[in-house]
Amino acid sequence: MLCSPNNRILGRGKQPFDTEAECREAVLGLVDAADRLNPVSTALGTSGHWVWRVELDGVPVAVSHRSYLRARECQYNVGRFMAALPAALLTEGRRLLREAPRAVERLTRGAVENPPAPRRALGDTAWRVISTA
Repeated sequence: MLCSPNNRILGRGKQPFDTEAECREAVLGLVDAADRLNPVSTALGTSGHWVWRVELDGVPVAVSHRSYLRARECQYNVGRFMAALPAALLTEGRRLLREAPRAVERLTRGAVENPPAPRRALGDTAWRVISTA
């Protein structure tokens, strides 16, 4: 997970990891490849809400933490994620999350592709990456 200094979740990894070491390795790889990432906004057909994902060489590697009511909110938030990623700091420890499989399925069902969101600058803000297990 990529969190802001006030612990708001900006985004999370697309897949779970078996170990904390695997998660840390994936995060470091993502930070190193920040210039090759492509953000994509998607409208959910059933609810009209918006979600985003970030792709690396066409493969989804990060997704939005929640859905957004408006396209511009979705694009703003993926922009924040993209701007924060290169300056992210890995923190020690882990945070346990429980996510209902139906909620993930519901968020991805009936998706319609839209053009990538623009990248936005955030300035010199420190961010944290918190691994999940």
